[in-house]
Amino acid sequence: MKTHRPAAASVPHTGNIAQFSLDNGITLLVYENFASPAVIVSGYFTAGMRDEAPLGTGLSGFVTDCLTRGTTRRSYAQIYDVTESIGASMGVSAGTHTSSLYAKSLAEDLPLMLDLLSDVVRHPSFPAEELERERAEWISALRERENSTRAQSGMAFYDLCYPEGHPYHYPGGTLETARAITREQVLEHHQTFFSPREMTLCIVGAVKAEEALARVVAAFGDWTATRPERAPMIPAPAIVGQPRRHIPLRNKSQTTLQWGFPALPRNNPDWIPAVLMNSILGQFGMYGRMGERVRKEEGLVYYIGTSFSGGIGPGAWQCHAGTQPTTVDRVVEISRNEVRRIQDKRVTARELDDNKRYFVGSLPLQMETNEGIAGRILDMRRYNLGFDYLLNYAERINSITAAQLQGAAQRWLNADNFVLTSSG
Repeated sequence: MKTHRPAAASVPHTGNIAQFSLDNGITLLVYENFASPAVIVSGYFTAGMRDEAPLGTGLSGFVTDCLTRGTTRRSYAQIYDVTESIGASMGVSAGTHTSSLYAKSLAEDLPLMLDLLSDVVRHPSFPAEELERERAEWISALRERENSTRAQSGMAFYDLCYPEGHPYHYPGGTLETARAITREQVLEHHQTFFSPREMTLCIVGAVKAEEALARVVAAFGDWTATRPERAPMIPAPAIVGQPRRHIPLRNKSQTTLQWGFPALPRNNPDWIPAVLMNSILGQFGMYGRMGERVRKEEGLVYYIGTSFSGGIGPGAWQCHAGTQPTTVDRVVEISRNEVRRIQDKRVTARELDDNKRYFVGSLPLQMETNEGIAGRILDMRRYNLGFDYLLNYAERINSITAAQLQGAAQRWLNADNFVLTSSG
């Protein structure tokens, strides 16, 4: 077991993040914070939507949602009673590439919470009666999704934006797949893909690093399950033309629209210039330039914004808005012109300075809680940013030029080739 000892405390960095490598493949990161008596456990392991066959069934999410419904040692009621009695919380959720787990409690209850987490992740019993209760909740949520203009437009957007066979193409389950999944499929998915290999746990709070390590070893150290290798993710080709889809929903006064395309992953060197540029374009203040032009000057939308989704793979850039059904094309036209403007002409010094101050000033706010600190540490780990990423974050932001922002806009935005979806 490899160990890296921490140094004095400040913002999280290599000197104060204790790093441990367990023999079974788990990486443990510990940040000691005795400002309060609480502790947070957060992490991820390699199981998710990419492991579903066929893709898009929602099986991975259903499995993680059912984990706390009972184990070989505890019933659902016992798990609930234990966490409620100590004012703690715990959960597991599936994503595309990984599944996430968390627990929050007083530091004195850390051993119990790690034992609970280990129990639900490693030894779920998937009682048939509890699976049906979870299935009923899932079906109810899917029915709500069917009546949401944002959800319907969003699903259509990713369906058009990414090709079949790409995990971002799929909606994470349908009413048909939710009804069809069997207990045997749930058991097989868990037994095949849940493994400590490449698992990362981050513990932040009022606990010494050595004690946290001992507790994690006691809870997870003897886990030796393996999982099969994944095939490489297929590419997401650039959009050609302007494919369009509308999903009609009755009794809706508003239409939700989205237009965009696959863009860059989180670990791309262009990420910071790209998100700083996008903040000016469609986020800062009241939705940036998009809000000023489309909402304030033209009065065409209830809301409008732009975003890069980032992530492990090539997440999308999209412009999203809520408008009247008759003004969809006009909103798209004006927003495309704003994309061209930020590509053709550099942002102003005031826009750049205001957004730099916002990016630098918001970082301490993101780390006011143990959860926030754990999130930043896990981001540095997940995206291979290096644990000293935050030490020179302000300098990195302040060194960015208007020319770099223009270059990012030219490389990652496209006003002529995009997917357009709407619902309402």
